[in-house]
Amino acid sequence: MCRLLFSILALTVLCSVAAADEKSGSPIRTKHEEPGGAYTGDLAYDSAAVARLAALTGPAPCVNGRAADLFACEGVDLESFVSLTDLRPGASSGSNLWGFVDLDDQREYAVMGVSNGTAVVEVTDPAHPRVVGSVPGPLSVWREVKVYQPWNAAAGRHDAYAYVVSEARTAGLQILDLSNLPASVSLLDTYRGFDTAHTVFVANVDPASGTPNVADRPPVLYIEGSDQAFLSLDISDPRAPRITGHLYNSYVHDIWAGVFRGSRATACAVPHDPCEVVVDWGADAVRIVDFTSKPNPVMLAVLQYPELGYAHSGWISRNGNYVFSFDELDEVHGTENSRIRVIDISDLAHPSLAAVWTSSTRAIEHNGYVVGDKLYVSFYEHGMAVLDVTTPTAPRETGFFDTFPADEDAAFHGAWGVYPFLPSGTLLVSSIDGAGGLFVLRESVASAVPPGGPRAPVVRVPPRSRATRRVSVSR
Repeated sequence: MCRLLFSILALTVLCSVAAADEKSGSPIRTKHEEPGGAYTGDLAYDSAAVARLAALTGPAPCVNGRAADLFACEGVDLESFVSLTDLRPGASSGSNLWGFVDLDDQREYAVMGVSNGTAVVEVTDPAHPRVVGSVPGPLSVWREVKVYQPWNAAAGRHDAYAYVVSEARTAGLQILDLSNLPASVSLLDTYRGFDTAHTVFVANVDPASGTPNVADRPPVLYIEGSDQAFLSLDISDPRAPRITGHLYNSYVHDIWAGVFRGSRATACAVPHDPCEVVVDWGADAVRIVDFTSKPNPVMLAVLQYPELGYAHSGWISRNGNYVFSFDELDEVHGTENSRIRVIDISDLAHPSLAAVWTSSTRAIEHNGYVVGDKLYVSFYEHGMAVLDVTTPTAPRETGFFDTFPADEDAAFHGAWGVYPFLPSGTLLVSSIDGAGGLFVLRESVASAVPPGGPRAPVVRVPPRSRATRRVSVSR
C-alpha cells in the first residue's frame, strides 16, 4: 500500500465526509486520536457484515453467489472469521499477513499484522481457528511479516521466526519467536539496523513453510522501502540479522526474489551463475536487479509500461518466464477497471509487457501469489480473486470471495493480503476494515479448475447498497 496515496485519499475522504455531515446534519463519522501517528487515514465500519460474521456458528458455503447470505462469492467458501479485537485487543485495523506449516507437527498458522501489533492464529482446523497470542508493536496502519523456519540440528527440530516491519517511527525489525507454538508466541528481539520499512521478503525459502529450499544458496532477508534504502540481510543466525548489501539508486516498494541458472543467468554479471535476481516494484518502474553480490548489486533492466500509476508488487509464474504485476494507482488516476500486467522476463535484461488482464471491477488489486496454475490476488474492496494462469498471458478469473460486501470502488478498504500456500489448501485473507480481521476461506471442491479445462465465465453478484459508515482515524 503506497504511503503517498494514503495521505492524498485521506484528505479527499475527510472533505467528502464533512460535506455529507453538513447536508445530513447527522454524525456519520467519528474522530479517533492515537499517539505517535504520522498521518490521517479513514476506516470503514460495516455493521451488517460485522453482525453476520459474529453470528456464524460454522462454515458458510458459497450458495447462489452468496456466503452467509451477505458476502458475494463464486467457488470460494467461508470457513471462519477472527475479528480484529480477538486478534489483539485494541486493534483498529488490519494489514498484511503470512502463514506457514510447522514442519515438526504439521500444524498450520496465520501470522497477521494489526494496527497495534502482530497476532498468531492456529488454523489447522480452519472452521475453528485459535488465537495463540500476539506481540505488541508501535501503532501503524502498515505492518508486514514473513516467516523463516530453519532446522535446528542441536535440538533435533525446526525453529521458527517471524520478521515484522512497519512504517511506524523507530519500529525496526521485530523478530518473533514462533518455536514454542502451539503454546505461545513471544518477541525475541528488535533489530535496529533501520527504523522504518514498508515490506519484507525472505528469499530462497519455501513460501509454505519458510524453510530453506535452494541447496547452494542461503536464505536472504530483504527489507524494502526502509529509511536506509533497500537492504539485504544475512540470517545465517536468524536471531541476529546482519546487513550485507544496499541498493540506493531507486525506491523499492516490494519484490520477488529467486535464483536463475544456465541460459537464464547469461544476462547477469559474470560469473554469476547461479544468479540471485530481485524483481522490484519501485512505484515509477519495475526493475530487475542481479543481487548475487550483496555489496555490489547490478541493475539489469528498467521497465515502464503504458498508463503506469504506481508499480506496487508482483509474483512469478510457475514456469518462471513471466511476472504478474500489480499497479496500485492506475484505477485511481484513470477510468479503467483494475488491470494486472503480465511481464515477460524470459530475457532478464529485456523485460517486456506481454499481456494485460482487465477485471470486471474498479476495485484495486494489491498483492498476489501463484500456487501451481492459480494466481490468488487481494483486491481491496473486491476481496480475494482466483485466476487460472495455466496460460500466463491469458488469465481467467475462476472464483472470488468479497470480504467487503458494501462497495467495489477504487478505494483502500477491505482485503489487504492473501496467503494461499498452506498445504491443506486453506486460504487466509487479511481485512483492513469494514469487518476487519482474518477471513479463513477454502475453494469449493466443485469449483476446482482442471489444467487448461473450460469453465463458464464468473457471473459477478453486484455489491449490495452502500451501508458502510466511514470512520475517520488519525494516527
